[in-house]
Amino acid sequence: MYTVDLHLKKETVDSAISNLYSSIKLVRKTKERVLCLIVGYGSTGGTHKIKTAVENELNQLKSKNQIKGYINGNELDIFNVKYQTLKNKELIPKDVFNKKNSGEIIVIL
Repeated sequence: MYTVDLHLKKETVDSAISNLYSSIKLVRKTKERVLCLIVGYGSTGGTHKIKTAVENELNQLKSKNQIKGYINGNELDIFNVKYQTLKNKELIPKDVFNKKNSGEIIVIL
């Protein structure tokens, strides 16, 4: 699993989205199938704008079949409906389930 931090200090929404697309390209070149995006919790410091914008972009990519799906870190639960319907969920490393970090988004490519 490849991890990228999209909410670095002074990061703008535009640069975070640009980094999102760059990261997806890089991960595809390396033949990795899972991408972990650190977007912050979305509560303070403007990270809510980044998290919302990244989720909107991921929704568009999913609707265009450019990614298989994504899930927020805190939704990694076998009883969660979103997790149950996630395609290729078996590719997510087991150690990610222990964290359940709401500041992360796991993307299946």
